[in-house]
Amino acid sequence: MKNRSQFGERAAKVAKAEWPTLLLWSFLLSPLLIRLLADCRCSKTDLLVYYTLGISLLWLLAIRFVSGNQFKVHVYLLPFYLVASVDLFLVLNFGSRLTAAYLFIGLTNYKEAGDFLSTYGSSIITVLLVLVLCYGVGLAGLYGRTLYKSKTVLCFAIGALLVGYGVYFYKTVKLNSFGKSAILDLAAKDQSTPFGYLSQIGLTASLYTESKKYIKQRLESEVNITSTSDQPGIETLVFVIGESSRPHNWSLFGYPNVTPPNLDKETGVFKFSSMCTTAPYTSVAVPSLLSLEPIKHWDLIASTKSLVGIYRAAGYKTYWLSSQEVDSFGGIIPQIAAEAQNRQYFERSYDGALISAYEKIIQQGAGQKQAVFIHIKGSHFDYARRYPREFAKFTPATDSAKDRITANYDNSVLYTDWLLGTIIEQLKASQRKALLVYSSDHGENLLDDSRGLLGHGMGNEYDLSVAAFIWASGNLPQQLAQKLQKLDEREGQRISISSLPHTLLTITGISMPGYDSTHDLLSNDFVPSQCPYLLGTGYVPSFDFDVKRVAAE
Repeated sequence: MKNRSQFGERAAKVAKAEWPTLLLWSFLLSPLLIRLLADCRCSKTDLLVYYTLGISLLWLLAIRFVSGNQFKVHVYLLPFYLVASVDLFLVLNFGSRLTAAYLFIGLTNYKEAGDFLSTYGSSIITVLLVLVLCYGVGLAGLYGRTLYKSKTVLCFAIGALLVGYGVYFYKTVKLNSFGKSAILDLAAKDQSTPFGYLSQIGLTASLYTESKKYIKQRLESEVNITSTSDQPGIETLVFVIGESSRPHNWSLFGYPNVTPPNLDKETGVFKFSSMCTTAPYTSVAVPSLLSLEPIKHWDLIASTKSLVGIYRAAGYKTYWLSSQEVDSFGGIIPQIAAEAQNRQYFERSYDGALISAYEKIIQQGAGQKQAVFIHIKGSHFDYARRYPREFAKFTPATDSAKDRITANYDNSVLYTDWLLGTIIEQLKASQRKALLVYSSDHGENLLDDSRGLLGHGMGNEYDLSVAAFIWASGNLPQQLAQKLQKLDEREGQRISISSLPHTLLTITGISMPGYDSTHDLLSNDFVPSQCPYLLGTGYVPSFDFDVKRVAAE
């Protein structure tokens, strides 16, 4: 009892001395903690979140014991408090932390600041008031005080930080090899407070510098739409960009495991069993998937507006929802996202975290045309981290690495099926004339044969094949519905993901330079693709899946 009383007295004494510091800490940690609470509701919290929290506490501990004059220390930290307030605003309004994604958008879309301020003015004022209250009261409490200083605690905090960053960097190097990409990946994952903001700023600066030429050209490029159809047609277009999803593991394409049970039973689905990517890397495949330019003209793909900008210019309200992180592997994808009027990121969450934002978009769509682009993590490695526990339906037949990997991968496809089914059901409920396009960026190797290949980037029948389909609502105008039946003829034909933008222009009645009828799946001029692709820095003019498959066997 006496020990408990002494502990209580000591705790009260510490709280009396440290309350200003704890108040300031609470503000700096608030974006991280609020996001952590949200993650508990919509996704499994992974180790990276706990790592971020631990690193944040170590930084704050180092700040506390670096000097006894904490008033001066926190005055110097004012810029970090201002950035933390932006972080808090994003968490409260978009459910996302301040990362390179938003910093990049801010750099490239600063002209939209006026519209943004008018839309979110009251929320910005509220966050600033919280900042003034916490920071002002905290500084007032620290003014004139000299707090306990400890070199031992400071050295412990700095040492632990070095170990923490070192271990994660070692892990990154093991995955990506030593080099600039490993450093940028470490920066992308560092969302600690307050100094993790420097990592995000550094990453943004690196990405911006590397692609400055393309950014300038994209901003200056114009979309020249020559005409749009006056006939009633698609009111809501949803384009879901998958990740590392190959048709070999979809029952929709003949796989024995029922991986997409919802899509298997869905009417209005036009599937493509021989769809190929233009590159076995996300950074190249996604821009190509959203461009009218052929893959051999990469400079044009990188420097002109994408399908997102085209639909915006055509009068559609455009949205970009992403559960992908912005890092050194994203290339120009952040620039494409910046073409949308509304962007929202759900980094380090399951793909299902974006469903609530998607539902709001659909519910608010009355009286306007919508184009919603959704970039998901899908089946990106590590496959076991792509789905909640309740989707672990498939279990390995044996304890072999191949069986474990295949089971986890199949579960990730099952979760993607749930996501796509949920998106389709929401479109049905809206009773709007709708179209959903799904295409993965590339496929994946799963230790399929004697080569023992895992992942993508190799350029073979497993990572160049992609799962893809189009779904149309049952209430489309008869003329358009009949035109879409042409897609049934394309099911077994060899198609490149680069055909989808040309096809969508026809479906939505948009005419513009760059359209090529030989790539349009609805045109009688369509020519089956030779599946050209980029591998490394070299352009490969064609790819024969059948020959490759025979060679592999």
